Amino acid sequence: MIRLLIISFINISSIYPKSSYAVEIKNLFIESQHVPAFDVLTMRTFESKKLGYYAWVFANEVWAEGYGGLTYMPTSYFQVGLGLGVEKANNPLRIGSMVWVGKDNWYVLTLLESGGSGYWHQINAIYRLNRNIGFGFMKEEFTGFGPRLEFSLSNLPIQLWVSLLQLDGNLNKYLTIKFLL
Repeated sequence: MIRLLIISFINISSIYPKSSYAVEIKNLFIESQHVPAFDVLTMRTFESKKLGYYAWVFANEVWAEGYGGLTYMPTSYFQVGLGLGVEKANNPLRIGSMVWVGKDNWYVLTLLESGGSGYWHQINAIYRLNRNIGFGFMKEEFTGFGPRLEFSLSNLPIQLWVSLLQLDGNLNKYLTIKFLL
């Protein structure tokens, strides 16, 4: 299934070469456990500037998913998207949605998913202090809630972000490198 997701992602990328890409190598630390993961997001707005598409692939050692769909941006500060795809589960159908609201130096991004393995969500609220530093909060289902700090490297399409998430008295930590292509 992971091969099918990767092949589908490559095909979409070759059809629409002017897309933007974000590749993240994530390291989640839950107590003493290390959970590495990898994800890729591509997005593109069509000529209308209001409609677009996105595709998403995520994989870790035990689970994977991939889906794609359409986005609608009625204003420069509001975008919604809805996608359909598959996951590694007994019932492989997965539905994903996103809501982005932002202006100038701040944004809120909400990701919602449902399917065979259940419901999941992530919310990021970030304020960009300057070109290189952003800070805010992150909430992720099964991982927790807490601060998120982003560092963008000047003149390089690389961002590092860390988040310390509290869940049921445990502190979970993300350390992620993000490539913007």
